[in-house]
Amino acid sequence: MTYKKKVRFKSLRETIKQDFITLGRCLRLFFWPMILGVMGSGGWYYLLYKYDFHFVEKLEGIVTAAWIPQFGILYSLLIAIAVNTVWSEYKAMRTAIKRYDFETFIDLRDENLSPVVKLILGTFSLAVLIGFLFLKYPDAMSGMVIVFGVSFLLALMLVVIVEIDDPCAGVWFIKSIPDAWLTIDPKKYREERCKKAREEFLQKYGPHHHSHVHHKQYVA
Repeated sequence: MTYKKKVRFKSLRETIKQDFITLGRCLRLFFWPMILGVMGSGGWYYLLYKYDFHFVEKLEGIVTAAWIPQFGILYSLLIAIAVNTVWSEYKAMRTAIKRYDFETFIDLRDENLSPVVKLILGTFSLAVLIGFLFLKYPDAMSGMVIVFGVSFLLALMLVVIVEIDDPCAGVWFIKSIPDAWLTIDPKKYREERCKKAREEFLQKYGPHHHSHVHHKQYVA
């Protein structure tokens, strides 16, 4: 046997319908990157190309040999780490929903990337884009195509990260989340859970056990 057919648990009609729904969600993810791509290429044409504003030849060599590759590599590493982080949490949340593990779900629900990480990603994206914006292109069409492509891809990566980072809302949400789970405030729930756990701890070990443990650590 040289080929094994995939076992399907859905009918062909259901599979095709689900594929079209997924395709529609993917196309919706392209909306803002397309807008930013058009704005980037249009801004380049009207603000830079028409006024012949670009790097001088010597500086352009430095930009293409050092600026764009250096920031591009650093950006790629950072974006890979960010995607891996949010995707791991996304998969863990899906697994928790399949197992009806509410505790894991509520712990992951508001676990988002730090604003500092998003700031770094945005800064590196802008640095790479600037390198392409001020290059001297042979004609308007080639410049608009390249600037549009770079702007679109940089924006798409950020949009994908933001969408996966919050799988309870947005375009790329997990449909199988029980509605009752979404009505519970994660922060308040964890505070009540922590309070209950602390009370159980004090009942079991007494109010002086915690300070006694710290005292032994300082003595050691």
